[in-house]
Amino acid sequence: MSLTRHVRYPLSHETQADSKSLKASSKAAKRGKSRYSSSYSSSYSMSYGPPPPPTPPVLPTPNPTRSTPPPTTRSPTAQPTGTCCNAAALRQTILDIVYNSEDGSIFNSGPAKDAIAWLDGDACDCGQFCSEDQVVQRYILAVLYFSTNGNNWDSCSAPDNIQNDDTCQVQSSYGNNIISDDEGKTFSSGFKWLTCNTECEWGGINCNQNGLIIATDVEDNGLTGTLPNEVAALPRLFAFALEQNDISGTIPSTYSDLARLVILDLDFNSLEGSLLLDLSKMTKLRQLDLNNNNLEGTLGGLGWENTDLQFLDLSRNNFVGPIPTEIGDLPNLRSVQLYCNQLEAPLEWVNCPTADMVADDYICDDSSCKCTEEYTQETCTAKLASNKSG
Repeated sequence: MSLTRHVRYPLSHETQADSKSLKASSKAAKRGKSRYSSSYSSSYSMSYGPPPPPTPPVLPTPNPTRSTPPPTTRSPTAQPTGTCCNAAALRQTILDIVYNSEDGSIFNSGPAKDAIAWLDGDACDCGQFCSEDQVVQRYILAVLYFSTNGNNWDSCSAPDNIQNDDTCQVQSSYGNNIISDDEGKTFSSGFKWLTCNTECEWGGINCNQNGLIIATDVEDNGLTGTLPNEVAALPRLFAFALEQNDISGTIPSTYSDLARLVILDLDFNSLEGSLLLDLSKMTKLRQLDLNNNNLEGTLGGLGWENTDLQFLDLSRNNFVGPIPTEIGDLPNLRSVQLYCNQLEAPLEWVNCPTADMVADDYICDDSSCKCTEEYTQETCTAKLASNKSG
């Protein structure tokens, strides 16, 4: 067995959605994934500083398979003026804010093409989302939808009629309108995606009181395709969780620009390639949960020392090389899982539970990846203290 857990961080008043309660409960075990709760409870409160600096250009996301926009039924209502129903103005807004580019060819193919086509119709059919923030957010979510083959999701896919008010549920811990079932699993109850309802109330999405997206959390919902670069243009994003889907491709390096991100949870997918995040820019990151993927490469040179990680799970990937000593120096790290990789000379404390964790932990024999008991809590706590003091 192996010990894993998710530490859930409650959102501060600054990042709470209007009159909405975000529950931060631990997730139930799914697909053989081990979870446990402990006496440790985090009362972490966000303290945001000034807005992050402008982000570099974002590259358009390549086209995944089966990425076609859903059919829409146009409303006969009068069309508004201004940015809404102005295709040139919409595109210029997106180019300026999302891509920091003047290259309109971005919209010629892939999810960007599908998203801008939907946005053109959305702006005219809905006629109420014309501010820059709304235009940008709805476009980015549309790119995410088409990049992950949203028409084939298990729940909350776009309806035929853009003005559809049907509700749906997706498994989620940080989305809007969180509810629980009898097994303790949490779900976001919201509207279907790509409709005239505010994007803040689409299933799995949550916004702060100013209507800016702070959480995108759609779990175990049949997402495939790839992760889009455009998500990096959501400046207030607190939690990005798409775990237990079947997303492939790499984790975009542009996600390093998510300066306010606290939770990145993409475990149990089919992600591959090297981990190219610049963690030195992600100073608010508390939870990095990427276990059970096909990630590879080394863990050095990522800027671990500048994070405030409390939970790290990179187990069951294909990482190689030494475990960076910087990880051992993180002062608030409470849980580390690095087993079932090809990592060299693991630090003693990596496989040891800290004082508030349960009694035993396990390490992995790389030759067979069978986890065997190595230390008791008493001996590990002593070794951890020795390492920290030395």
